[in-house]
Amino acid sequence: MKEKLAELLTNIFTTSGHIVSESDTVDLIVEKNDHRTYILLTGKPDPAQIRNFADQIRDGVGLYVTMQKMEPELHDYATHVGLIIWDRDELSLQIGKAVIADLEGNATDLQLVAYDVDNNAMAADQTAPTSTGFSGSFEVSSGISAPSVEPPTPSVPQMPAQEEQEGFNIWATSPEMQQADTVGNYQEPERSYMEAPVTTAPEPQQALWQAPQPVPSTLDLHTAPIKLEKERAAAMAKSEIGIPEDVILKLVPFWNYAYAVKAEHRFKNKVIDISGQGQGCLNALNGNKEEMELHQVNDHVILPDDNYEIKSKMIDQKEAESTLISNIIEEYTKDVRFNNVVGEAMISEHKMFKPSMDDIRFKIDLVYVPIWEVKGARNSVEINAYTQEILTNPVDDDVEFM
Repeated sequence: MKEKLAELLTNIFTTSGHIVSESDTVDLIVEKNDHRTYILLTGKPDPAQIRNFADQIRDGVGLYVTMQKMEPELHDYATHVGLIIWDRDELSLQIGKAVIADLEGNATDLQLVAYDVDNNAMAADQTAPTSTGFSGSFEVSSGISAPSVEPPTPSVPQMPAQEEQEGFNIWATSPEMQQADTVGNYQEPERSYMEAPVTTAPEPQQALWQAPQPVPSTLDLHTAPIKLEKERAAAMAKSEIGIPEDVILKLVPFWNYAYAVKAEHRFKNKVIDISGQGQGCLNALNGNKEEMELHQVNDHVILPDDNYEIKSKMIDQKEAESTLISNIIEEYTKDVRFNNVVGEAMISEHKMFKPSMDDIRFKIDLVYVPIWEVKGARNSVEINAYTQEILTNPVDDDVEFM
């Protein structure tokens, strides 16, 4: 059914003067007079699918086509997020118009898609919260009730107008990347997060390294906060190394990075879309990549005592950027296979598509992460004081793990 509908729409749009191409993200892409329409075909209308489809539209309009008759509430919601809807009734009307126009010989003048989408709908969509899923809510009983869109999140800095004109507004789906401007120019936005509750654990047995608590001091350093206390770290390490003999706080440099990729390649009649985003940390001592998300970074840290060490980075920013961007390009390279039928023979062709440097938005910042090193009689264990996790690999070469 879907293939037949796609073939029918292809014929209609081609007859009306549109250029029709396939895509690996939507079903069809049609273009006419420098206007682009993305078409998604579906058997059953779904609010989450509608939200996701609307979020993907950046440089044109979206046409949502279904063979079913849509409920008024769901139809209003889809219009609200900026989509054009062809349900069963509207589809029948448009097909009839196309047939009559073709019979009268003026099919090329047929206006199938109104590109001047209602401004109010578009404005409402821009202020609605964007996500990779459906952010409103539908309660299903005997039918679909009216959608309720969640209140907008606190305002974030808008991307320059030039970026929106170029259709590269991918930052709306990634709060971590709202502040990205250029490579190496990155400032972590101030955020407030609820601290995870720390349950009170029994006090560990007094050991030789536990001296009376000194007065805490403040160190001016771009660092993640200490969320795991020294005594709690010692208690966690006790099952691994026995009685702790010393606990040292190490401030380890990490290159905290985030990126977004958006590229589009054309080959014959197919559109190859390459897009994605991610974040992580690169250890500036040994070059290891860590799947660690630093949501909270401060310009100072409160030290529990003076038993600490600030590690010096071994990998500079230029080297880190080169390594990470090369990894991103390799990760998002696509090997696409094309099949062509020539006579009775099928010819298979492979072609590689990869993003360029211009297709990647990248930001990077040096952040120190607090690490507790708990030393025992024979070995040591390291605990991330921000994530409160015991590390399986040493953060530098000076630690002898068990």
